[in-house]
This record gives sequence, C-alpha cells and structure tokens, in this order.
Amino acid sequence: MDFESEIITKNFLPAVRSLLANELADEYGLYQEEIAEIMGITQPAVSQYLNEKRADKKILRKMKDDPQIMLILDEAASNAAKEERYVEEFQQILETVRSKGLMRDYFKDSEKL
Repeated sequence: MDFESEIITKNFLPAVRSLLANELADEYGLYQEEIAEIMGITQPAVSQYLNEKRADKKILRKMKDDPQIMLILDEAASNAAKEERYVEEFQQILETVRSKGLMRDYFKDSEKL
C-alpha cells in the first residue's frame, strides 16, 4: 500500500510535468534547455517528458481529454513561460483529478500521511 504522497509523486507529477513540458515546447517554442531551467529539472528529464516516457499514458490521456484540466494547464504554462510560479495551478489540477475521479484506481487503497 502506498501513501497518497507517493502516488502523487510517482503518477500524478510525471503526467502533469509531461503536459507542461509539451505545452512550453509547442505553444511557446521553448527549447529543452529552457524548459529544464524553468521547471527546475534536467534537460534529459525534459526529453523524456516530451516523449511521454516518464508518465503513465492512461493518466495522460485522461488529463488531455479533460478541457478543465487543459485550461488550468494553459494557465500554468503561461506563468511558467513568464518564469512566474505555477504551483497553484498544479494544485488545482490535482483537485480536479480527485474530484472527477480520474485517478480513482491509484488512490483507492492509499493512506493519507
């Protein structure tokens, strides 16, 4: 059994980071090195996020198909591109994922810390 925080770290964050990296590359034309600096990660990690190698494809698909999540993600990308904070948007995305049950299978047996 995993703690909720472990599920967020292993499953939720990689999916949201992948979406954010792709948005920064596609919509803002940023290079991997720029994205890495903005996100505080390495360039190879950005490459893996862009190629969807670090994120669960099922979770990615569910998030991409949800207009509310993508709207919040657009705001996060806009803030990130301006090198402003975007943690609040990540929190909103997590709340939306929870309220809509998009990761229900992952959280159903988890323990809160």
